[in-house]
Amino acid sequence: MQLRHLTINGFKSFADKTEIDFVSGLTGIVGPNGSGKSNITEAIRWALGEQSAKSLRGEKMGDVIFAGTATRPPLNRAEVTMTFDNSDGYLPKQPAAVTVTRRLFRDGESDFLINNQNVRLKDIVDLFMDSGLGKESFSFISQGRVEAIFNSKPEDRRGILEEAAGVLKYKQQKTKAQSELKETQDNLDRINDIVSELHKQVTPLAEQASLARDYERQTKDYQRIHKSILALEIEQLADKQTKTQGEAKVTKETVTALTAKAKHLEGQSETLTATDQELDAKLTKLNDSLLSQSMKLESLTGEVNVSSERANNAQETLKDLVGQLTQAKADLADAKKRVTTLTSTQKDQASQRAQLADKLATAQAGAQTPEALAKQLDSAQAEYIDLLRQQAETGNALAAAKKDQQVAQNQSAADRARLSELSSRQQAQQETVDQLIGQVAKLTAAVEGARNKAAAAHEKAEAVQRDFADAQDRLNQASTLYQRANSRYETLQELKDDYAGFYSGVRAVLKNKQQLAGVIGAVAELMAVPSQYQQAFDVALGGNLQAVVTTSEQAAKQAITYLKQTRAGRATFLPTSVIRPRILPGNVKTELAEQPGFIGIGVDLVRFRQEVAPVMENLLGSLIVAETLDAGIKLANLTHHRYRIVTLDGDILTPGGALTGGQTRKQGVSPLARTQEVTQLHAQLRQMKGALAKQADLVNDLQTQLTATQAAATDADRAVNQAQADLAAQKAQLDAQQTSLTQLDRQRQAAKLATGAAGDYDQKIDTLAQQAAAIAQSLQDTQAQIDRTKAEQSRAEASAAEVQSRVNDLQTQLAVLKSKAATTKTQLAQWQDQVQSSTQAVAQLQTRIAKIQKAAEESAMDKQTRTQTIAQLKASTTALRAEQDHLTKEKAANRGKLSGVSAEITTTYTQQHTAMAQAEQQSASLSRIKVNLDNRLSTLAETYQLTYEAALKATDSKPAELPQLKSQLKLLKRGLDELGPVNPNAITEYENVKDRFDFLTKQQDDLISAKTQLEATMGELDEEVKTRFKDMYDATNAAFETIFPQMFGGGEAHLTLTDPDDLLNTGIEISAQPPGKKLTRLSLLSGGERALTAIVLLFAILKVRPVPFSILDEVEASLDDVNVDRFGRFLRDYSSDTQFIVITHRRGTMLAANMLYGVTMQESGVSKMVAVSLDQVQDDETKAKETTK
Repeated sequence: MQLRHLTINGFKSFADKTEIDFVSGLTGIVGPNGSGKSNITEAIRWALGEQSAKSLRGEKMGDVIFAGTATRPPLNRAEVTMTFDNSDGYLPKQPAAVTVTRRLFRDGESDFLINNQNVRLKDIVDLFMDSGLGKESFSFISQGRVEAIFNSKPEDRRGILEEAAGVLKYKQQKTKAQSELKETQDNLDRINDIVSELHKQVTPLAEQASLARDYERQTKDYQRIHKSILALEIEQLADKQTKTQGEAKVTKETVTALTAKAKHLEGQSETLTATDQELDAKLTKLNDSLLSQSMKLESLTGEVNVSSERANNAQETLKDLVGQLTQAKADLADAKKRVTTLTSTQKDQASQRAQLADKLATAQAGAQTPEALAKQLDSAQAEYIDLLRQQAETGNALAAAKKDQQVAQNQSAADRARLSELSSRQQAQQETVDQLIGQVAKLTAAVEGARNKAAAAHEKAEAVQRDFADAQDRLNQASTLYQRANSRYETLQELKDDYAGFYSGVRAVLKNKQQLAGVIGAVAELMAVPSQYQQAFDVALGGNLQAVVTTSEQAAKQAITYLKQTRAGRATFLPTSVIRPRILPGNVKTELAEQPGFIGIGVDLVRFRQEVAPVMENLLGSLIVAETLDAGIKLANLTHHRYRIVTLDGDILTPGGALTGGQTRKQGVSPLARTQEVTQLHAQLRQMKGALAKQADLVNDLQTQLTATQAAATDADRAVNQAQADLAAQKAQLDAQQTSLTQLDRQRQAAKLATGAAGDYDQKIDTLAQQAAAIAQSLQDTQAQIDRTKAEQSRAEASAAEVQSRVNDLQTQLAVLKSKAATTKTQLAQWQDQVQSSTQAVAQLQTRIAKIQKAAEESAMDKQTRTQTIAQLKASTTALRAEQDHLTKEKAANRGKLSGVSAEITTTYTQQHTAMAQAEQQSASLSRIKVNLDNRLSTLAETYQLTYEAALKATDSKPAELPQLKSQLKLLKRGLDELGPVNPNAITEYENVKDRFDFLTKQQDDLISAKTQLEATMGELDEEVKTRFKDMYDATNAAFETIFPQMFGGGEAHLTLTDPDDLLNTGIEISAQPPGKKLTRLSLLSGGERALTAIVLLFAILKVRPVPFSILDEVEASLDDVNVDRFGRFLRDYSSDTQFIVITHRRGTMLAANMLYGVTMQESGVSKMVAVSLDQVQDDETKAKETTK
């Protein structure tokens, strides 16, 4: 099948109807840039079903309609018709000539026709799907596709073979399967979460249902026995009450008599006690006075003794200090004398040193050493010898120049004229070469700069690619985590909204709280508990977690009525209007806060709304939370077991001393735990959603950067190719010019030898003569300097010994004087320090002597005063002791009387307390009897709705059977206690949850089966992709190895898989060895070689997957002329199997074409076609040559 005819009317720049006939071989389309050549390619793609306006260089599909020019109005429709030769039956079930038409109107309407029959766009796409002309075929090859081959990474390059192998539809199927698998996995995760939650409920509910049945049976027995016991106990209590009332009356009279007696004795005791207290006060005051005076006396005596000892010590110290002061004054006088002497010596030494220094300087200034003069003489002689050498060389050069001048003057005038001409030509040629060298240098720098830019652009693109991949991975990971968390949240929220785990009655009320005014919610959903305290509050609150909080008793009553009417179950209600807080006293809180292991009060550890504060304070206001059981026991002992205590592990200490604890099998998730988890997940999801949005923005930014950097890298590669082409052209031109310059230089050298260039020697001889005269003058000046230096050297040697002796003597004297001056300076500093030290010592000693003398005078006066005070204190103490003896005897007599009265009072009170205790016991007994009676009557009335008489009549038991009945009741109570809290609605709840669990389990099995099937399908698709890709790779590699030497005129090339073990992801590396070069990777070849190698790969693919025709859009643009000729010849040879339509600018490709169309734009914005049959032109030229012969 081949394309025979194309009609374009109103498509883009082809405003007029344009018809193009295509030949069997190679058809070329040429024309200047902007003339509309590429519009022909786009017209063919459009007619074949292209649906992307951007692929046709437009914003919307209506842009393909001719838009008008300054002189032409826009058209209302675009139409393209293609006629195919299908005589070989390439398109099955189609006639020998197949015509395809596509029209688009300005209003958006479209027509699609096959053989003039209206069809759908899908029908046209399906017609060419397996013909090699579809979107994914190689019927359309552009320069960009060629560049994509050598600019792509190996992993991206595999996409070309995948496209040719036709595996994209399998990859699309796999992508669809992956999407379905992800959706299935999400549904499975959701079902798994729900099934897991339900599974946690099924087993506990089954156990609860069994317990509920057992509970009902034992409860009936318990109630029957309990009613009998109550009736018999009421009868016994009534008899006991009558008897106790008589005994209490007698006890009350005894208490009254004893109370009167005790009051009289108390009056006597108070009088004696007052007297005893007065005597105690007097004795206490007297004892205090004695103690105070004794302490003063002892203190003053000690102070007098200490004062005497200090006075003696002060006299000894004063004597020593006077001696030290005398010695210090003598030392000070001696030191001052020494300082005066040394100061005078130091001045004399300084004067002598200055005189010697002046004499030494004068002696040294008058002497010049012979060594310095010897060095000057050696330098002058060396310079003289060098001047003699220069004089000889200059003379020889002057004689040679004169001889050469004589020879040159004998040459002919014709040779000199030829030399002049060659010199001019060489100079002009040299200028041309210099310019070219400069241009080549600039172009070389430009190529290097372009390569550096390209490398930097690729490096930047790769870095952005890595960042993009990393960011994409992080986005995918974050998205997966978010979806998992969201799935878990939705599942838990669904369970929470369904009030799963709540009693049926509670669930019924909560689900209908919108209709039940005043219902606030369950306790579990009205409080926020930190996770570390969750277990403690679960255990502590127990069934109260499912208690329903209402605003009032009326609201609670309305809810109870609703439950009765609907028979939905039972529930406990907590009206905030009547519930009263239970708060620990402040002193108890303070005492607890100081104890180790105390965490806090329950109500302080949770958060809740203010409207439910009374309920929370009632349930948790007196609940103590302890860290461990040991800590809880200590806190219970501290509070005398008056308050409820819970530990973090869930152990309970109840008021009265009972302890509850241990570990049970997990009974599912409590309503409180679920509520807390939903709240936490909601907060986490908000954070994750924000982070996910930021990561998505980062990925979008990196995607934009990646597109920009990849485009920049492609532009940089193009710039490198263009710069390399320009450099190659300039180098070729430079080589030709340098060859011509070398030939001219050889000719000029030959002419120069022939002429001798006589005219150049006059100037040279004059220069050499001037140099010889200058050297002669320098020789005379140097000789004179040598003579003067020798004379000075002789005089210096004669006087040198005498001057040196004088200098040595002066230096020795000066050194001795400096040493003495240093010694004097050191001694002077030492004695000056001694003067300062002695002065300070004298002053300090004088100060200490004055202080000691003053202190001795004050101490003597103080001692005399203290001695007088001591005598006075001794006399006062004797009088006080006599008064103390008198008061002591008076107190002993009063105490004897008081003891007798106190003993009688004690006896009376003991008798009174005994009688009162008996009265209290009798009163308490009566109270207990009344309470017990009231309790039992109340229990009968409230619990069983019976009166005492009815209960007594209903029982068959006798009072003697009461102990046996109580034993039976105790056993039943123990059995009920062992059953623990029982959910009365468990049987109904179990059946409901079990049905839902079975239904979801079946759905779970179905999803697992679907997942397994999808994974198997994906595996089959992967195997199909591997097989097709490997077959395509092997065939393409073989064709590539064959075509490469044909296209390059030799060499070899092959394809390599970067990871042969991973056919789904392996990249493709291209290695090539053009003639005369070594085997290397595609990226290391020159720009032209890379482009041609890429074209070879495309031709290899076409050979493996041939198409009826192929449109090549300037694919050879970057090739040099030699490779363009090879490209054209190859197309010519290959066109016998495939019809080629080539859009080109290159002459070599044009020459290979069988038919050439020119696209012009004589009228601005409107394209026209001109056709030339190159085969006919070549035949006509051949006939013309034969006729001439």
